[in-house]
Amino acid sequence: MIRVIIVDDEFPTRQELSSFLLNIRDVEIVAECSLGQEALDFLHKGSADLIFLDIEMPQINGIEIAKIIKSTVQNPPYIIFATGFDQFAVKAFELNAFDYILKPYSQERILASIMRFRNLKKQLSNNKAPSENLKFPIWHNEKMLLLNAETEISLIKSDQQHILVYSEKGIFEINTPLKELERKLSGHGFLRTHKCFIVNINKVKEIIPWFNDTFILTLENCSHKDIPVSRHYLQDFKKFINL
Repeated sequence: MIRVIIVDDEFPTRQELSSFLLNIRDVEIVAECSLGQEALDFLHKGSADLIFLDIEMPQINGIEIAKIIKSTVQNPPYIIFATGFDQFAVKAFELNAFDYILKPYSQERILASIMRFRNLKKQLSNNKAPSENLKFPIWHNEKMLLLNAETEISLIKSDQQHILVYSEKGIFEINTPLKELERKLSGHGFLRTHKCFIVNINKVKEIIPWFNDTFILTLENCSHKDIPVSRHYLQDFKKFINL
């Protein structure tokens, strides 16, 4: 389970965030606090994995609370700033915030943040060294590139007679069938979401509800927009992300 603390001085906002989090089955809300000091008191006695922290609060603001957490809590939770103001983003990431979410919240944005944390937690538990990651060979300009599949590839797409690999080093055409790629990438964070798409789940930035209870995905650092999750692959997708 992912143990979560919610800190916000506005009760309706805490309720809304709580309702979103309770829809994610591997999340447990261990504390809801109206003031930062309440969260500090909890963390000096208990523990949490994540803290959703408002910034504009009475007595001590969220930025100061984050500094205190990092300097006084033995195993501090990862901090997600949840605020209605974007001007604090630089300060937040100077504190190595895990995420920065602007109000009003959405279920999809909250889920995307939880997914990122879930993937981080999995990587830390596996304690993988970079050399253990899957190397993905691509021939390009008469030489072979070795891409790190888990960190450098976002998407693989079947485009009529072509297979396109969307990566941080560019878009490459390969000849390997999508079915074979699906088998090769199994267990490395990739999932078939459509007959034409294989997605690196670690790169998912947003999950947008679509018609017939399906979804559209957007990916980090990927030029291809609006990747579908078709009904045929919907149950596998929900199971994979614990939705």
